[in-house]
Amino acid sequence: MSTVLDKQPQATAHQNLRVRQYKPLIGAVIDDVDLSQPLSEENQKTLRQALVDHGVIFFREQALTPEQHVALARIFGTPVRKNIYLPAVAGFPEIEVIAHSDKTQSGGTDNWHVDVSWQPRPPKATVLHAQEIPEGGGGDTIWTSAAAVYDLLDADLARYFEKLKAVNTFIASPKKSALSDLLSGYEIPEGAVEQSVEAGIERVRDASQKYPPIEVPVIKRHPENGRKLVFVNEGHTSHLLGVSKTASQSLLNYLYDLIKTPEVQARFEWRAGDVAIWDNRQVQHYAARDYGSARRRIHRITLEHDGVF
Repeated sequence: MSTVLDKQPQATAHQNLRVRQYKPLIGAVIDDVDLSQPLSEENQKTLRQALVDHGVIFFREQALTPEQHVALARIFGTPVRKNIYLPAVAGFPEIEVIAHSDKTQSGGTDNWHVDVSWQPRPPKATVLHAQEIPEGGGGDTIWTSAAAVYDLLDADLARYFEKLKAVNTFIASPKKSALSDLLSGYEIPEGAVEQSVEAGIERVRDASQKYPPIEVPVIKRHPENGRKLVFVNEGHTSHLLGVSKTASQSLLNYLYDLIKTPEVQARFEWRAGDVAIWDNRQVQHYAARDYGSARRRIHRITLEHDGVF
């Protein structure tokens, strides 16, 4: 079983990090950096700009304590607890544990989605730190550039989509059967009482009442780089407004097919200790569930909506 690698801390604050393009249209790998050390203001500015420019950035084999994970996240925004049903790292309520093992079949929303886009103020970004990866491989995460998807649209069709609004809702997912499992928590924390399926269904009902459907633009503009992007997603969008049910589903399926286009994607094969940070405003993602009952555990920090998107 792979585990987070041990590394000796270094004393320097400013590091000569390097931003290396990962895929032609999305993603960058940050080389020559030790995230366990405090970063200079210039380093932090470089990382924030890389995230805006590339949508998702990757760091290989970083040995981080929970405190260092939180410090890294604060470079990009304010940590916030978005899913209260997930277990947290002891002593660090802002760090959620996403886990999958032979004890549970949870572990991710297995369709393309923008995190929590069924709320009016979805998260700005997410910071993942891989703790354990399946020994036999698998469990990759895939991101797609919603801005590159927009660029694939015919100009006339793009203008048409810019006039439309969609409805995002908590229960839009075509895999509704997984919702009760999702809200029951990915893995039962030690000492906690295991929740029944009925309890999970009740949580779905409560969440549906707390978060009614919302209207969102089909096309939005990123507040920092100015790029237009497709904002509807398979996980949370139920239908388009102002068109027939048949037309709505056909148009959404067209956009979903573009989102799944390999040329606008970045697939990341995790190693223990890897860090991935994505801009939730301009990318969608998909967690591959191809590792059976093997154990996969990742620490996640979600960053609060900053009010400008």
